[in-house]
Formats: sequence, C-alpha cells, structure tokens
Amino acid sequence: MDFFALQDAARRRTNILIVYYIIAVAAIAISVYLAITLIFYREYIWHWYYGFYWDLGLFLTVVLATLAVVGVGTLIRSLQLKQGGQVVAEMLGGALVDLSSNDISVKQLVNVVEEMALASGTPVPPIYILEHETGINAFAAGFNTGDAVIGVTRGCLNNLNREQLQGVIAHEFSHIINGDMRLNIRLMSVLAGILSIATIGYVLLRTAGLSAHRSRRRETRGGREAALFLGLGIALIVVGYLGVFFAKLIKSAVSRQREYLADASAVQFTRNPRGLAGALKVIGGLDLSSRMVSEHAEEASHFFFASGVASLFSNIMSTHPNLHDRIKVLDPHFSGKFYEIQSKTQSGEEGTSSKLVSGETKLAADSDKILRSVGAPGLAHVHYASDILENIPQDVIRAAHEPFGARTLIYSLLLDKDEIVHRHQLDYLKQYSDNTTYSETLRMVKILEPVATELRLPIVEIAISALRQLSPNQYSEFRKSINYLMEADNHVSLFEYALHRMVRRHLDHAFSDTNTNVKSIRSLITVRAECHTLLSALAQAGHSRESDRPSAFQAGMLELFTDGDSEQYITDISLTKVDQALNVLAAVVPKIKRRIVNACAACVVFDQHITVAEAELLRAVVDSLGCPIPPIIAKSRSV
Repeated sequence: MDFFALQDAARRRTNILIVYYIIAVAAIAISVYLAITLIFYREYIWHWYYGFYWDLGLFLTVVLATLAVVGVGTLIRSLQLKQGGQVVAEMLGGALVDLSSNDISVKQLVNVVEEMALASGTPVPPIYILEHETGINAFAAGFNTGDAVIGVTRGCLNNLNREQLQGVIAHEFSHIINGDMRLNIRLMSVLAGILSIATIGYVLLRTAGLSAHRSRRRETRGGREAALFLGLGIALIVVGYLGVFFAKLIKSAVSRQREYLADASAVQFTRNPRGLAGALKVIGGLDLSSRMVSEHAEEASHFFFASGVASLFSNIMSTHPNLHDRIKVLDPHFSGKFYEIQSKTQSGEEGTSSKLVSGETKLAADSDKILRSVGAPGLAHVHYASDILENIPQDVIRAAHEPFGARTLIYSLLLDKDEIVHRHQLDYLKQYSDNTTYSETLRMVKILEPVATELRLPIVEIAISALRQLSPNQYSEFRKSINYLMEADNHVSLFEYALHRMVRRHLDHAFSDTNTNVKSIRSLITVRAECHTLLSALAQAGHSRESDRPSAFQAGMLELFTDGDSEQYITDISLTKVDQALNVLAAVVPKIKRRIVNACAACVVFDQHITVAEAELLRAVVDSLGCPIPPIIAKSRSV
C-alpha cells in the first residue's frame, strides 16, 4: 500500500471532519435558538400574518454563545490531550509497562513491539498495559511517531499466542504509520466540544431544581422562572445528545473503513493473515469479547483494535466492522465458528531470516525500491528486526529499557575511536555527570565494542522510549552532553548526525511547549532552496569520491525539477542549514514528500550501492520528513 496516498487520505479525512464539525455546530446553534424560542417566546412563535417568530439579535446571540461553549469544550479537551498518547493511555487506566518484569507475557509483548518498531523504521513506543481490562483489545494513540504509545489489555496478553499478538500489534503500527492517530485525537476533542452543550443543560437542570425547591419553601414567584430554566436545561440536553448522536455517525463512518485498511496493512507487514484472523476469532469466542470497562471507553472507542463498547444501532453506530466481515476478508474459508479459549500455545515463526551484514559492506540498492518501502514494511523486515534483537547483548537491551541506562548507552555510542578525542569526551562526562553515569558509560563502552555497526541505530530506537521518561532538567543536560560528544572532534559523522536528528524529532517536542502545527506547503517551487541544500548535503555525505558528488546531486535534483541539472552542487554545507531545510520540508504535503524522498534516495544510491552508514543517514533524513522507512535490506554485492 502506498504510504503517501494513505497520508493524503488521512489529510482529506481531517478536512472532512472539519466540514462535519462546522455543520454540526451550525445545526446545534439553530436547535438551541428554536428551543429558546419555544420556551420563552411560545406565545409569539407563530403569527398568521408575520409567520414564524424571528429575532436576529437573539439568533446571533445564540450562535455566538453556542460557538463559545462548543469551542471552549473542544479547546479544553485539546489542551488535555496535548501530550499525546500518554494522556489517552492513562485516561483509559493504562500503566507503563515494567520492562524489567519477569512476567512471560509482558516479555513477549515487549519483544513483539520492539520487533515491529525496528521493522517499520519507527522508534519503539512506550507500552501501556490496561490491567483491569479482561476483554481482548489494544490501541495506538498519539499525534505522530514521536509521542505514540501502544496500549494492550490484560485480556490480550492472557488469551492470545505470539502469532496472534503480532497480528494485533502490526494492526496498531499501521495506524501509527498511516497517520490515523492524529485524526483520532481530534475526533475525541470534537466530541467533547459537542457534548459540552449537554453538560450546560445538566447544570441548568440542577440549578432549576434547586431554585424550584427554594421557591416552594418560600412561596415566592420564582417557580415559573425555575420551570422555564428546567425546560431549557432539558432542551439543551436533548440538543447536545442529538449532536453527539450525529457526531458518532461521523466517527463511525470515518473509523470503520480505516479498520479494514489497517487489517490489510498488518497482513502486508507480517505476510501472515492467520495471526490477525486468529486474534479476531479468539475475541469472538471470549465471553467478554473486546469490551472495555473504562468510563472513558465510549469517547475513545475509535482508538481500539476491536469494538470496545456496545451500541444500540450496531450497524450504523459501531466504530468497527462486524467481526465476521473482518475475518472473512482475512480468511475466505471462515465457517463462522469462533475459537474456544484454550491455554496459549507458541506458534512457530521460523522462516528465512535476513542476515546482518558488516557496516562497511556495500549493498545493491535502487531508489524506486526504497521509495516503495516507505511506510510499507514486509516480512523480510520483520525477520531482519528479529535478527537485530537476537544479536544485541542482553545487557544493552536492559540498559535501553530504563532512562539512566539509555543515557549511558547514547554516550557510549558517541565516544570517538581516536584516543585523544576519546579522552576529552570522557573528561567532559567525568566533570559534568555523576560518578555512576561515568562508570556505567565506561562499562557500556566495553560491552558495545564487539557489537556490529548496523546495530547502533536500532539500539538508539529502542532507547528512545526510556529517554522520554527523563525529567525536563535531565533531558536538557542530556542534550548538552550529546552535543558536546558529537562536536568533540570538530567533525560530525553520518551516524552522529542520524542520532542527532532522531533525538530531536522524537524527543524535543516531549520536553517543549512549542506548537507542532504548521501550515502545509503545497508548492515544490516554494522549497527549491531547501531541496538544494538537503541534496547537496546528501551528495557530500553519501559519496566519498569528490568527483561523484555533483552528478549524485544533479540526479536528485532532476527527480524534482526538469531544469535540475542547471543547479550547482554546494560544497560547503553546515549542519545548521541542513536542520533548517529539514524543518521546512517536514511541512510539505505528502504528494510532494514522495518526490523529495525519491530524490534523496536517488542522490544517495547514485552509484547503485549503499553502506550501512549511508542507509542510517538516509533513514534519519526521511524520518525527519515524517516518513518512516524500514531497514534497507539488499543482497551483498562485491564492489
């Protein structure tokens, strides 16, 4: 499936949601005006000569008040959800998984999530377990890959084998990759805003009830006013829930088709429809099915892997397709009989695995294949990720799973091989970090010595999740330290730059209040200068021979502009300019990103091969554009 087309589709769904939101608010405003007219002006509501009662001033007042209430409700919920997936997971009762747990099912979950993340080219997301949920369900939440989380219920761990769990997690990763999560959070905010009208109604209802009670006791004339406000409160509740009813229809229409798409993407990912179909069959055979007991399950129902709440009008209100229909697509021979719940059995997953190669080996590669792999990992990538996890020492895995160890891992990976530079870097750490950090870094250096070059970036991807748990002050010191370690030799290597971009993209926003919403760029001409800068940098970094660089640069420019060969390769590009260019290019629309990614790949693989270090750089650059790219796998070729 085409990643860029799916991103465009996600953008269109967001635009459609905005249109529906405007229509819903307009309908609510008109309904509120009618309710006020019926309650307070019923004797004037109709005249045989003048017709229906119309008061422009009252109507405008009602419209503005409705906009204010709905807008404030939406804004408050948006601010509550600003931190992304973590807020949703905790709201549903999730607890961050203890990565040092000896629970076999938890270890299996962590292994599957890390495997899927490495295979898809995304950082390993934090994992939350909903311990009190015994139904089988899961979700992915966040605005982007930088703040995404994966949540699973205890029922999911207790009732699914590894093959089935892998199918569920692959389904959730497709939501992360395809851009569905941002829309899900916006839907939650919209529903909260519309429901705020009903909340106002409840407040009026309680106020009117208390007022009527006092009026009866004091025998005043306030009874009539209380009755009017009582009627208004009931009317607002009705109007609010009618709005919610239609909002749910919108949510259902948007969500159901995406579930089919996520199922298909998961099968493309794992090449194993049996696992995903098996998980759905287990759900059908479980008494609790996929039901969620959280009080917030209704407003988050569109996040879930399977339907988490019951619906009175299941055919039109459900956020998910019928289980039978989903299984039939995956297993055309499905008889309609669900699995009976049995003890979990580990399904064999042996198969051909992609062998790891040394860091200096040159791999045959072409730009078209790289472009097709963006957002579309396959079984080979899963096997490759499995090999990576098997080859990373357990001490390194344990360190990457907790914040303190993750920091020392990054420091160790950045220590230079040159003895003098190495000594300067260690002196800095000794002076500006505590003794434990310094000694642990020294220990990690020895453990990492025999680790293959191609395992470095995956180690960073695993560590990203733990680094999110640093305090703001700790993260600030961490950033200062890695900047010093990178620049200690006055030269930034390909790996160092890849690590630098990954940290900035996936961690900076978690420790900053900077608004990540930027205006989309729809014209390639507008970003020509940034493309020029980026491709010059890639030509310089990706080709050791000076004579190859201008040709590689022009190969990339010609993928973007018909007169690309008229541009001159820039020999001196600072990292600051490259960072600025990437920040601008990240805002272009998906159809232009496709061309930029293809140009980057064409530039790097101009000589028809790519080293692991060059692949790391390309993946970091493409990831900065918001396009997750799986590990580049190719057959070794003698050069």
